[in-house]
Amino acid sequence: MRAARPARVRRAPALLPVHRPRRRRIAGARGVRLGPARSRHPGDARPARLIDRLGQRRVLPVAAGAWSACLVAGAVLAHGGHHRPATWLVLAFLTGLSGPVLGPSMRAQWREIAPEGPQRRRAYALDAVGEESLYLVGPIVAGVLLATGPAWLGLLVAPALVWCGTLALVLSPYRPAVRGAAAPSGGARVRAGGAVRAIGGLVAAVALFGAGSAAAFVGIAALADRAGRPGLAGLVEAALAAGAVTGGLLWARHGRSRPAGLVLAVLLAVLALAQGVVALAGGLVAAAAVLAVGGLATSPVFVVAYAAVDDRVPVARRTEMSTWVNVGVNGGSALGTALAGLVAAGGAALPFALAAGLSAGAAGVAMAWGRMSGTVRAEEAV
Repeated sequence: MRAARPARVRRAPALLPVHRPRRRRIAGARGVRLGPARSRHPGDARPARLIDRLGQRRVLPVAAGAWSACLVAGAVLAHGGHHRPATWLVLAFLTGLSGPVLGPSMRAQWREIAPEGPQRRRAYALDAVGEESLYLVGPIVAGVLLATGPAWLGLLVAPALVWCGTLALVLSPYRPAVRGAAAPSGGARVRAGGAVRAIGGLVAAVALFGAGSAAAFVGIAALADRAGRPGLAGLVEAALAAGAVTGGLLWARHGRSRPAGLVLAVLLAVLALAQGVVALAGGLVAAAAVLAVGGLATSPVFVVAYAAVDDRVPVARRTEMSTWVNVGVNGGSALGTALAGLVAAGGAALPFALAAGLSAGAAGVAMAWGRMSGTVRAEEAV
């Protein structure tokens, strides 16, 4: 159901400056406007709270409609040759603000399908594998669009895909029960604040992880530009996604209970090492091979993060609190895209060096969070 989301669709606005003869900095600026809109509290966690109160059937179609309207507006502007950066920045912000929270909604349904424990973690792994499988297709489609046609066509395909996912979710028999439209009491707000504090370090770690991953994608585009074959960037992204799919499948089969902070630190260190190697080696072939290996850690990062949220917050708050993982990743992705877009002018290796530093920082934060959050267990693959 969630797999009907378009792969890498959040990069669609950033592809337009690549197709048009304009600077990559504008793409980075769009990313930094898109990310905060998706990562600020009213723009992401509050819709998840509304879903808890009003139900998926009421909230998701409204959000999907608003998001689709923004993308169609972007396609119209791009087709008409509109190049004013301010317009694109505002549109990117509105697009991020209105995005339907399909991921948390899907995880809420997984909680209805799979009991808590190993089966729940396997369900999260399946969810991650399904999304990463689309990332195998999405970059290839994006590469074909860039090589053969206008990039704005992707902005028309994306709404159709999101509506497929939205309809599948709202028609599913596993929709969670609606809690009711009453506003939360003061005591409930206090408990929610405690839940946020319990996962604050986790959110910081995945924010750095998102920043590093976004910087790596900018580096891939820079390598492809330097080679004079921008369409090949999609194939390198597909190699990374293939590694992520493989990692998710292995994690689902061989997962065991281990401290979440330690597991995240190891996974993020592996990712940082791969990004650092690409920064030193360079070349599209080397990047595809090394990032495919590093991608083995990508899906497990999300699985461990979502399972850690389930371990640390009350059942009634899990949809909203798990959204904070997305908040961190999206906010970090915005920052990483902007920073990498600025440093890419100095060479294709610099975004990867930046990515490695950010991922290493994420590993350190995850380790510190794990030590401070006690001995609650998540899973680790062996």
